[in-house]
Amino acid sequence: LKQPSRSERIQEAARIKTQLAVEYMNSHDYRSATQTIEEALKDNSSYDIAWLVRAQIYQFLHVQEKAEESFRQALTLSPNGAEINNNYGWYLCQFRNREAESIAYFDKALADPTYPTPEVAYLNKGICNAKMGQIKMADAYFERALQANPNFIPAHKERARILLQQNQPASADRAFRLYQSRVAKFSADDLLLGWKIARANDQFQAASEYQEQLRLYYPYSDELKSTISTGSAQ
Repeated sequence: LKQPSRSERIQEAARIKTQLAVEYMNSHDYRSATQTIEEALKDNSSYDIAWLVRAQIYQFLHVQEKAEESFRQALTLSPNGAEINNNYGWYLCQFRNREAESIAYFDKALADPTYPTPEVAYLNKGICNAKMGQIKMADAYFERALQANPNFIPAHKERARILLQQNQPASADRAFRLYQSRVAKFSADDLLLGWKIARANDQFQAASEYQEQLRLYYPYSDELKSTISTGSAQ
């Protein structure tokens, strides 16, 4: 049995540490995630996925200069990497409010025929178009996301959001119910959107139930504060 070379052992160590950093991130242990990803990059600074994970950690921690630097390094190593381009586009759109700039990165991700989850890039592209006020275009991308993967339920939620923006509360309610029927646990953003749609349809009992769930599960959230301030403003 051929023994791995020193270079192969180093690369494997970096891969394992990167995976471990993701697990720390998923369990909200950001101190360990940061420490582990830095160790992975010390082992192998040319590992593009380690730079991507580092970018995502610092993105969550709102350390923008380190997130930007990490994305740039990942793109330098893999300029056509679909996952890297999609994630950087999302970062530009959602964290830096550079929506127009983000579109080219989603397009680059979608240009890769081997990209296993094009529905994610279509969804992100749609959300960013909606942020720019291009609602019809946004809906077309949500439709493409569902064509790529009919079981991709986040597209129903984002469709509900833009239907509500277009003052089509009944259609928004139908789209949101499709989403709701297939989600195990609601996020604070889900509950806030449900609350807005229920109120727009004069479903005040349902709106009250969404607010109570926010109070129960997300008592310190901005989403709960939003429902309280809106309610008291009337």
